[in-house]
Amino acid sequence: MKLNTFFSLCLFMTLLWMQFYASVRETYNGTSELKAEVHHLNSRLKNEKLSAELEAEEFLEFRQHVATLMPDVLRKKGGGEEGYPFRSLASTITKADSNRLRVTIAKTLFEKGKESYRKKQFAQANRAFKQIVDKFSYTPYVTEAYFLMAEGYYQTDEMEECTHIIQQMIELFPNHELTGFAMVRLGRIYEIQNRNEEAVDIYRTVLRSFPQRDVASQARSSLRGMDL
Repeated sequence: MKLNTFFSLCLFMTLLWMQFYASVRETYNGTSELKAEVHHLNSRLKNEKLSAELEAEEFLEFRQHVATLMPDVLRKKGGGEEGYPFRSLASTITKADSNRLRVTIAKTLFEKGKESYRKKQFAQANRAFKQIVDKFSYTPYVTEAYFLMAEGYYQTDEMEECTHIIQQMIELFPNHELTGFAMVRLGRIYEIQNRNEEAVDIYRTVLRSFPQRDVASQARSSLRGMDL
């Protein structure tokens, strides 16, 4: 009798465990489906946001182009009653508006470039940074655009292009901290090319010219790492 009771208890516990396992599995399967759905929605939202940003950028570029053309248009067609629509349009697009549009466009391009850089899509990132350098060189993003473009070329083993960008930084932003970091990178390129004396000169120049602690630390570490 006791044996039968024991077996009955075991059977009852087994059934309970199977029910519990089925319930847990259903719960976790539902969670996985929910996570997949959330991931899909996030991806869709990100794509829609990117499309909206691109459309906004195109509109801003159009407005900026119009603002650039307006002085000539006003000189040729801005007189008299027929010129009223042109004068009205010009009054809504001032030079300050144009400058703000340029900064906004540059910021959009810069964020796109940084996002591509973080994903290691260096060619795509450099296209965005080059647009900033070529078209928006007076915006606050240009120095970092130069630096990240140089780093992108370095990561893809395009040493000649990287060196060229760094040399431009030295000419344009001789005292900027990012130029110091870029020069350390140039020293590393010289090391790779077995131009050790030039590398040493670069590191020592950085130590003399850039008091920023992080820049100096990198230059000092690179100098110590060389077999002098």
